Amino acid sequence: MKPNHDPKLYQTLLENLSDGVIVIGSDGHVQIANSAFCQMFEFDPEEVEGSLFGELFIMFEGFDEFVEIILKAVTDRHSGERQVTSVRIREEPRLLSVTTSYLSTTHPEEAEQTAVVAVISDITEIQELRETELRMAKVTEKQRDELQVAYRDLENRNAELSQIGKKIQTTRNAATIAVLTLFLVLGIWHLQPVGLSGPDASSEPPLDLLADDPGTMQTMVVETRDFDSTITLRGHLVPGRIVEIISPIESHVSSVHVVPGQRVTEGDRLVGLDASQLAAEYRQTQVDYIKARDRLAEVEDWANSAEMARARRALRRAKMGLDDSQQNLKRTAFLLEQGIVPASEHEEAQRQLQNRKLDFEEAERELESVKLQGGAEEQRVVKLEAENAESRLRAHEKKLGQTEILAPISGAVMPVASGPGGKPLVRGRSVAQGELLLSIADFERLSVVTSIDEVDVRKIQIGQKARITGPGFPGLQAEGSVTFVSSQADRGSRQRNTPQFEITVALDRLDAEALSRLRVGMSAHVTIVVYSQPQALLIPLHAVVQSADGARVHIVDPKTQAIEQRTVTLGLTTLDSVEVMEGLAAGETIVLFVSSPETRHQGVVPMHGGLLP
Repeated sequence: MKPNHDPKLYQTLLENLSDGVIVIGSDGHVQIANSAFCQMFEFDPEEVEGSLFGELFIMFEGFDEFVEIILKAVTDRHSGERQVTSVRIREEPRLLSVTTSYLSTTHPEEAEQTAVVAVISDITEIQELRETELRMAKVTEKQRDELQVAYRDLENRNAELSQIGKKIQTTRNAATIAVLTLFLVLGIWHLQPVGLSGPDASSEPPLDLLADDPGTMQTMVVETRDFDSTITLRGHLVPGRIVEIISPIESHVSSVHVVPGQRVTEGDRLVGLDASQLAAEYRQTQVDYIKARDRLAEVEDWANSAEMARARRALRRAKMGLDDSQQNLKRTAFLLEQGIVPASEHEEAQRQLQNRKLDFEEAERELESVKLQGGAEEQRVVKLEAENAESRLRAHEKKLGQTEILAPISGAVMPVASGPGGKPLVRGRSVAQGELLLSIADFERLSVVTSIDEVDVRKIQIGQKARITGPGFPGLQAEGSVTFVSSQADRGSRQRNTPQFEITVALDRLDAEALSRLRVGMSAHVTIVVYSQPQALLIPLHAVVQSADGARVHIVDPKTQAIEQRTVTLGLTTLDSVEVMEGLAAGETIVLFVSSPETRHQGVVPMHGGLLP
């Protein structure tokens, strides 16, 4: 069977190989490079073939050893060598296996041509698996030894626990007897006659007790003071705003002027887009616009147009032919009467007259039809076409002005995910209209992103003031306000059965010194003021007595020194105070209860701390 030397077959085999294959001539130029090689190093196949091998990797860092292996194979002309080298591709270390073969082809009519074939395989995953297997073997062996030691310790502890269990059982029996004895003593003391026959317990302190025993009470004058209720949360600093830069047109990247992390000012050039295709389309839209404009001018002056002139001329010629036929008919009729011409000639003149009448009628209809082409409806259609052509022209003019993308704000360039196919934003890459190219973060204004649970989120409102501190910027306290409260719980928090709602707090503008101490990503503590009352009436918790009818306080009459009870409406509480909303005025004197055996016996029940909703 004759071997198949079809070049397309060899090309198909090369393209289907998973390993990268490159053929380099003795002059250092790349003759063949398959798709796997181009994808491995992110090259354009059209740019690789015919290029000098050394120039391909001149801009790459960490490829010196790889390039040296290939060039050494070209110069030394050795075959069958396999070497392993490490490179960095997309900022990731990769381990490559390089096998070189030296080829020479002698033709009868040509000098000897030489080339080097390099087969490149990415063995990073294989090497990592091998190292992982070795580590796992060591870990397994270590764990086995630890399990053996732990098993021996467990046996020893079981023996010790068996002895301790016996001692604990003895102690437990003794403790049970002691507890039973204690409960018996307490029950006997509680059932004394005083407790059984005494008056009903009341939540109100007897006023005579307070009057008879002034030593059991203290008083204070109620005054107004500032009262703020806050919630403290933990979050992290983020840029105040992030502006996404999208492609205004469908084109190719012609230039990139920035790199991720670079600071730019408003108006700086970011990306240049190729305008060659857009310029050709713009020229075509100019042609369409000129044609539409001329057509509109023609229709608006349709009475003097070339079409109308042609139709009128056709009508005049038809009229002249009709008149000639009528005169010819009269002449032949006269000659027929004189016997000069035969009857057939007169009949022919009649037929010609009929034909000329038909031609005249056709010319009249044609003139009316041409007139309609310049009517109001036709003018409206042509005008709309002209407006559409002008809109397309203006749109292309605007696109031509958008081929240079400028920074809309000052800030830092943020990295974005690579485009289709994993290609970075480099010269020559195609971009679609509306595709995200870059993002610019405004670091002049910062915000804090945090979260709050479902119980406290109802207390947070947009516009509430906040104070921001953090361990990364000690001594600095920034002011800010709430700018965003999420209306939907975070999905991750739902999975943890603790619904959390995202909150954004924008920092007020900071000076340069304070701004230099802050970094995006720093942790921050946010104290949000959820309630503020500059003229609040705060009284101690133990001045309030809880009863079935509600909360009460005892007021001292400034004239008679008599004590009266008053029902009050309470608000928020602190650890030791409570705000009085109604029932008490500034300047009044209230009783502070001091716990004593008498007040406890008479049923005085002071209020305890706790935050009211």
